[in-house]
Amino acid sequence: MRSPIRIGLQCLRAGSCRLSVALLAWALLTMQSTAQVLAPVVVRKPAVPTPALVQQPRAYGYTIGDLLQQRIALGTIAVPFVPAELPRIGRIGSSLWRRRVAQQVDAGGQHWLQIEYQLINTPQSLTVWYLPKLILKSADGSNSITIANAAFSVSPFTPPQPFEEAALPALQPDAPPAPVSLTSIMRRIRLATAALSLVLATWAALLLWRYLQRGRYLPFACAVRDMRALRQAPEVDALALQRRLHHAFNTTAGAVVRPATLPHLLQQAPHLAIERSAINDFLQKSHAAFFGGQPPSEPSSITALAQRLRRLEQRHAG
Repeated sequence: MRSPIRIGLQCLRAGSCRLSVALLAWALLTMQSTAQVLAPVVVRKPAVPTPALVQQPRAYGYTIGDLLQQRIALGTIAVPFVPAELPRIGRIGSSLWRRRVAQQVDAGGQHWLQIEYQLINTPQSLTVWYLPKLILKSADGSNSITIANAAFSVSPFTPPQPFEEAALPALQPDAPPAPVSLTSIMRRIRLATAALSLVLATWAALLLWRYLQRGRYLPFACAVRDMRALRQAPEVDALALQRRLHHAFNTTAGAVVRPATLPHLLQQAPHLAIERSAINDFLQKSHAAFFGGQPPSEPSSITALAQRLRRLEQRHAG
């Protein structure tokens, strides 16, 4: 039986170009699909941990504070093992501390992983402890090595009863530290508290004095003080009281205050707006008394208005 490729070549020699090209393409596709079917299937096997060549520390003669060094061969000289992650530094349980993890290359080209442990605890009697078991995975995930735990003996720092002599008592716990005298510390605290209290009292006194002095020299406060002196005279001059209160209005507004300029006064001192009607009534009566020949207002009403304005003035200033 002739193959499609041979038939296509014969057709090509005979001049049947279209038929020969079709037969050649069909033959190539058939061969490619057959090769894909017959190609072997590669199954990746999971990485199996292999025991590592380890130089373990000596197995005896340790106590608290001693160092143990463990050297692990990383592959071979020809094919070194590249770990994906190194063991972490830190505490391991309640008795070991992993102090240092470093990779080294010796004179022969062998790669080593050196791990250093330190004992941070002590047993009550001679006992056996173990370095932890490790599994190192390669960077590409194709291999891993395992390091078995290594046993070593640990002795106590000192036995509870080192001698058989009865005259020597058993070990006692540490003596408590001597109490610290707090006399000097308390003295400094009292001095600091007194100094702080004095400073705060001084600031409070200065603020109060400033508030009182500011209220003492405000326009309506001065007017009330002067009006009190005027009312102590044998005959109270109501026009004098009106003129004194007018002077306080003029000082507050910065201009002469008349019934027509009342809005300017309230613009300069908006805190007096609550007494707008009383101020307007006073200005109307004062204008009638000075320019219309009308009798002045009662001295008591003038004084009462001045006192109310003084309170508003001091409240706004505070």
